[in-house]
Amino acid sequence: MSTNDASKDTCFLTATEQKALLASRRISALELLELHLDRVRRVNPSCSAVVATDEDGARRQARAVDEKLGRGEMAGPLHGLPVTIKDSFAVVGMPATCGLEELRNYLPGEDAVAVAKIRASGAVIFGKTNCPPGASDHQSRNTLFGLTRNPWNPERTVGGSSGGSAAALATGLTSLELGSDLGGSIRVPAHFCGVYGHKPSYGLVSTEGHIPPLGHLAPGELGVAGPLARSAFDLELLLDVVLGTPDLEAAGAELRLPAARHDDLSSFRVAVWNDAQAFPLDQSYAIAIDGLVDDLARLGATVNRVARPSIDPAASHEVYLQTLFGVIGTRLPPPARETLIAAGEGAESGSYAQRVVDAVRQSLPQFVAATETRHHLFRAWHRFFANYDVLLCPVTPTVAFPHDAERLELEAQFTRHLVVNGATVPYMDNLAWPGLATVANLPATAIPTGRLVGGLPAGVQVIGPYLGDRTTLRFAQLVERALGGFTRPPSV
Repeated sequence: MSTNDASKDTCFLTATEQKALLASRRISALELLELHLDRVRRVNPSCSAVVATDEDGARRQARAVDEKLGRGEMAGPLHGLPVTIKDSFAVVGMPATCGLEELRNYLPGEDAVAVAKIRASGAVIFGKTNCPPGASDHQSRNTLFGLTRNPWNPERTVGGSSGGSAAALATGLTSLELGSDLGGSIRVPAHFCGVYGHKPSYGLVSTEGHIPPLGHLAPGELGVAGPLARSAFDLELLLDVVLGTPDLEAAGAELRLPAARHDDLSSFRVAVWNDAQAFPLDQSYAIAIDGLVDDLARLGATVNRVARPSIDPAASHEVYLQTLFGVIGTRLPPPARETLIAAGEGAESGSYAQRVVDAVRQSLPQFVAATETRHHLFRAWHRFFANYDVLLCPVTPTVAFPHDAERLELEAQFTRHLVVNGATVPYMDNLAWPGLATVANLPATAIPTGRLVGGLPAGVQVIGPYLGDRTTLRFAQLVERALGGFTRPPSV
C-alpha cells in the first residue's frame, strides 16, 4: 500500500477508531499527525479548508503524547488525535482572524477556553479552518484566505460559518473540529458537506476566546461552541471534553448532563416537521428527509409527522432575527454598523433589510421584550418535549447552493437569493430552520440522511429538549449504527 493510500484510509477513520489505533500503539501520535499534514499538503489546495498550520508546535505536542504513552500513561480522552479549530477561536501558535482583514496579524497569547480543554485532553492541535468575515455568512470566503469549496461539488458552498471545519472533515484533513453556531453555523456546514455537527444547549460550553467579539468575557445571547465530526459518537467524545465554563468551574460546580432518554431506536418518540407551510423547503430535499423517516419507522421508532410545538413559527423567526441581529449589531465596528443601517434605510416593509436594521437599532426595552418572548417559546418547547423525545426538521431550505459571495459585507446578503422549487426566495431565509432551535436555546444535532440530492449530501437536524444533548446525540448514534453514517465524497 502506498503512503497516499495509507494516509487516505487512516485519515478517514472516525476519531474513535483513530483513538483505538493510538491506544493499542499500532500508530504513534507523531505518525498520525504526519499522515494528516501530508494529506493537507496534497488535498487542501483544491478545497482551501485549512488556512493556517503550526507544524512544529503540533510535532512537539505529538511527541509529548507519545512519550506519555511510552511511560504507560494516557494523555487524556483525545490522546494523540490530530485536531483543527475554526479560525474564530484563539489558538496559541497560529493567527486568529475570523476572516477579518483587521485581524490578519493577530496572534493570541492564550488559547480560547474550549481550545485549552481540547489541548489538555491530549489532542494535537495543528491547524485552523476557514470561515466568512466575522463568522456571519452561510458561505466561507474572505479576503485573507479566499473561498472554501465543497468536496462534493467545487461549484457549491460548504456553508458557514464553520464551513472550513466541515470541509476539512469531509476531505479527511482532520479527525475532529471545534466550531461555533449562532445562525446555524455548525449545522448548516455539516448538512452541506455530509458530516455531523452538534449545537449544544446554550451555556454548556464556554465561548470565551471566540472572535468576534475580541477580548470579551461575557457570553453573547444565542451563541454556542460545539463539535463537528465524521461520526455522532465522535461528537459526544469532543463535547464531553469541552463541557463547562470558567465561572462554574471556579465555583467548584460540576456540569452533569442528563442521560439520554432511551438507548434503542424503538423507544424514541420522533416528531417530524418537514413541510413548507412555515418556511421554504425544496421538495427534493424534503423527500430525502422523508426517506430517513420511513427508515426510522421501519426500525420501530414511534413517528408523528404532524406534531408541532404550540408556537407561531413566523413569530419565532421574528424574535430570532431581532435577537440575532441585535447581538451581531453590537459587535460591528461603528463604520460597518452605519453602512449596514444606511443599506437598509428606506427598505420595503417586511424585507430582511428593514428587519435587520430595526434589530440593529433596537432599544434596550425592545431587546428585553424579545427576551421575554423567547422565554415563552422556551416553555412551549418544554411542554412539547414532555410527549416527544426529538423533533426532526430540515437544516436549511435546500442542499448546498452555488457560490454567491463576491461581495462580502453583511448587507450584500439583503440582495442575494436562493432557488427553492424553481422559484427565488430571499437568501436570509436560510436562517429560518436553524433558528427554531437557536432562539429557544435548544440542542440540535445535524446528521446525514444517507441520501443525495443532485449529487449533494442532505442532512437533517435532530432537536431535543433543553439540556437533552445526550438524547439527541444518542439518537444520532443509534441512527448511524443502524443505517450507516458518513460517506466519503467521490472526489477525495
